[in-house]
Amino acid sequence: MNFLDKLLEVNSILMALGFGSIITIVSKIFKSSLKSREETEIRFKNLEFANIAMLHDKIYKQCSDFLEQGWISVDDLENLDYLWRGYKGLGGNGTGEILYKKVQDLPNLKIERE
Repeated sequence: MNFLDKLLEVNSILMALGFGSIITIVSKIFKSSLKSREETEIRFKNLEFANIAMLHDKIYKQCSDFLEQGWISVDDLENLDYLWRGYKGLGGNGTGEILYKKVQDLPNLKIERE
């Protein structure tokens, strides 16, 4: 039985090493997945910030142009509203909101299309 005892001992050692390897592999996969998720969240926040900045710029430019013009067409007002809803939904506010509200008070003129 000495040989059988040695075989069981070697088998136990191999099983322990195998189990340890499996745990190490699973741990590394989990850490990699967690790091990837954090990087994805940071990237998403950066993209969200960039979208807010671009929408703010577009709204600011259009509102400035319409306020200088003194009127806004219904189509342009609808387009501006579409931009505004996206901007506001992402958390934008401030000067964009002030200008947007001023443009909403402008007279609406229908543009005749040729």
